[in-house]
Amino acid sequence: MPKEYHRLVRHNENEILFLAVELSVLAAVSPTSLHLHAEGLRGTGKTSILRAARDVLPSITRIVNCIYNCDPAAPHCPEHRGLGQEDVAALGQERIAMPYLEISHSAKMATVVGSLDLKRLTDKRAPEAAMLPGILAQAHRGVVFIDEINRLADTNPEIADVLLDVMGTKPGRLQIEEAGLPRVELPVKVTVWAASNPDEDPGPLDGIRRQLSDRFDLSVGVKRPSDTRVLAQILLLGDEAHHSARQVAPRANAKRTEAVAPPVELPPPMVDVVANLFVEFGLESIRAAESILVAARMHCVRREARRVELSDICTGASLALRHRVAPEVLSEILAQLRQKGQGASSAIPHRQQGSLPRDAMPEPTKTAGGLFSRLREVFKEPASIARVPSVGTYTPEGNVSALQQTYDLRAMGSAEPALGDSPVVAPPLPAKRLADVPVATRVQTEEDLCKR
Repeated sequence: MPKEYHRLVRHNENEILFLAVELSVLAAVSPTSLHLHAEGLRGTGKTSILRAARDVLPSITRIVNCIYNCDPAAPHCPEHRGLGQEDVAALGQERIAMPYLEISHSAKMATVVGSLDLKRLTDKRAPEAAMLPGILAQAHRGVVFIDEINRLADTNPEIADVLLDVMGTKPGRLQIEEAGLPRVELPVKVTVWAASNPDEDPGPLDGIRRQLSDRFDLSVGVKRPSDTRVLAQILLLGDEAHHSARQVAPRANAKRTEAVAPPVELPPPMVDVVANLFVEFGLESIRAAESILVAARMHCVRREARRVELSDICTGASLALRHRVAPEVLSEILAQLRQKGQGASSAIPHRQQGSLPRDAMPEPTKTAGGLFSRLREVFKEPASIARVPSVGTYTPEGNVSALQQTYDLRAMGSAEPALGDSPVVAPPLPAKRLADVPVATRVQTEEDLCKR
């Protein structure tokens, strides 16, 4: 029996995932979606939370019986995209639950992307060649969940390539091709949720498909509960007496997403803060800066405010940068943001903490010139975080494996010294030709190496 979202037990080790899920749900009904990736050891409840969140997804309005979930105000599918408003009104509209679909590891390309509709082709009364939309097309304006995405990216790179297209822009792009039929290209607004166990083969998603890892706006780490009382509460989940009253809050938060998220003001100083972080810390992808602002805006909606503050930026940075920068860099960024917030509250007593005047911000460097306009372009429409658990690169409990050490070093790429600063050490002996090496000292197999 599937677990209910509002009855799941929250604790310090998974609270950050609940927050990320609720921000992503709020973004699902806004113009910009938030893709979410949860990492952690098996059995930590990642998949349970992401599947249970289906209960709190809002409903959407679509054209009656449209399998592509066309918005009546902006039809996009091959069947309805050319219709005028009068024709759409004649077809009627309906309210349905927001789509929630899963891509399994046994899924084929045709299942995910789309294929020839054999039912309509073999219809004896009126046979016709038509496309059957796949999971991604049917999940338009909804959520797609992928469990163990690191394994999927390793064993099914073709589907990973499709996800890159769908998640690369907002809205994404989906191209359906079938022999004998014209090519169909669709805009798709899909929110992708994924979970993975980075300690198991084939390793962390970052090391398998770095591009795909960067497509996720938010990344969180989930650990096992360390409190025995919390564990007992989880084990007794079926008993109503053991459920905390605070767990009703997520459902109340989700109810607010039934309507479009209210307009939130994004002050220019907050954009300047993110842009300066981008330049100062050398963030690799501009998508990271955009993700910080989207997450900050949704966090502002979640706390029922109308103006983004520095606490929202801090929350957004902790969720959007965990998989993009080294742990020590993320800690430095968060410390800098908190210091700015404390300085603003002491210097400007009449302002709320986290709201900085524009003249208090340092002038952005010229290298960030084109960044400000692009970040503001994302937002044309109009609880301070004291400590964020589980931020930083995921580290398994117990001994750190060699694979994880390699991953940590790889994740610290930007912290490595420049090539010009690296010391050059010559080999102790000049290289020899193979013919000059005595046969007795040659290593031909791994067994020879072990013998030595």
